[in-house]
Formats: sequence, structure tokens, C-alpha cells
Amino acid sequence: MSDSKDFDVKTDSGITSLGQTPFPLKTSGGRKYVRIELSSPIQFHLLACKKGKIKLTKDRTSGEILNLSEGGMLLLTYSPVPEEGFVVLTLNLNKFVVLEGVLGKIKRVEPSEEGDFLVGVEFTSREELEKFTSPEQIEHLPVKVASFGRKLREIISSYLRTTELGTRQM
Repeated sequence: MSDSKDFDVKTDSGITSLGQTPFPLKTSGGRKYVRIELSSPIQFHLLACKKGKIKLTKDRTSGEILNLSEGGMLLLTYSPVPEEGFVVLTLNLNKFVVLEGVLGKIKRVEPSEEGDFLVGVEFTSREELEKFTSPEQIEHLPVKVASFGRKLREIISSYLRTTELGTRQM
């Protein structure tokens, strides 16, 4: 089911009504979050958890985000990934907002006839990862991992600080 609302866009000459959503939104019965359909590149590392120790794979796996919600995403990749594992994601949402170190848990993997894989990823927190390893192991990872919401808050806070500094200097 698509949701269509009027959105106003501020331009140099004023405000213009688009009369449509900036990108398709989907809701379906039983889903907790609204999904946004988009096509955006993604890169991720797999996290291997063995005997209480974790290791980030050296090679990045590439793919494409097909839809995104506050709770997770559906992505397409040509590389097989293990079900029920963890990933550290780098999301390039619009070439200006890049979220690095977003922690996700692979919930499902479906191979297609074309040889690629649809991967359902649920955003998760460090606390969920700590069930499989120690906080010290997580701290030794080469990238700082956090939940999707926390990474978004970091970006927004950074933007607000930068904007505030810019207005002070004027």
C-alpha cells in the first residue's frame, strides 16, 4: 500500500508543493515500521563469532539496498552470506549522509534464480552482540559499531553542532 501526501519543498523562490512522496513508502499489515523503497549502494563486513571471540572479515561485501525502515532493511548482494550472523554496515543514504559501523543481524537469506541473494537485515544494538562475545572484544574491532538509531543521532548531533558553530561565527 503506497502512502501519498503533499510535501512542501523550500526553494530560492519560495515553497513548492510536490504533491507526492519523495520516494515510495510501503506499509503492510503486521509490520512495525514503514518501509522506504530505494536503490542505494551498501557495503558491509561480516562479523564471525566463534568461541566468544569476534572477527571482522577483511573483505567488504557490496550490495544494493532495496528497502529501508527504522527496524532494518532488505538488500541484494551477489555474495552468499550466512543466516543468523552479524554484519557491520556502511550505508550511503544520499551521497551526503554516510552511516558507518551500523550493526545488523542477518535474519534471512534467499537465493534467486539469477544467482544473487536477497538478505533481510534487522538493525540491532551492541547489547545484542554482547550476548555472543565480551564488550572488550567489541572494543577491539577496527570500527566503532552501534545501532542504526544511535548512528543517526550522531549524524544529527554533528550537523547541529556544525550549524551552531557556523551561525556563531557570522
